[in-house]
Amino acid sequence: MKSEQIKEITDRAAEQLVAALNAGHSQALTGYLKAIGRFHRYSLHNVMLIASRKPNASYVAGFRTWNQLGRFVKKGEKGILILAPIVRRKAENEEDRDEASPSIDGFRAAYVFDVSQTEGQELPHIGIVQGDPVRLSGTTP
Repeated sequence: MKSEQIKEITDRAAEQLVAALNAGHSQALTGYLKAIGRFHRYSLHNVMLIASRKPNASYVAGFRTWNQLGRFVKKGEKGILILAPIVRRKAENEEDRDEASPSIDGFRAAYVFDVSQTEGQELPHIGIVQGDPVRLSGTTP
C-alpha cells in the first residue's frame, strides 16, 4: 500500500470523528476513548484505524502472532490496516551493529485481526482470580 493511501485512510478516520463531534454525536468520541483504553500500546492513529474499521474489536494481533497463540484467521476475513514502524539499527560498521540503538526509519502498512476474526485454542485468562480466598488462606472469617 502506498503512503498516500495510508495517509488518506488515517485522515478519513480523523475527519469522521470530527464530523461526528461537530454533529453532537459524543458516542463516537466515547467509542474512540474506549478503543484507546483497550489498545493503549498502539499509537493514536492506529487506534483510530482499528476503531473505524472494527469498533467492537477487543484483542488484535498480526496473522503470525495469532498462529503462535494456537489461533487461526478465519477464511475470508479482512485485516485491519495499521501503520507499523520500520526499525533499523544504524551503526558506522558491521561490528557495532548489535550495539547500535534502534531508530525508526519510516512506516509500512501492516494488517491485524481481531480475536473475533480467529478460531482455535482458547486464549489464556491472565489476571483472573478464581476460587474461594477464605478456603485458600486456611483461616476462617
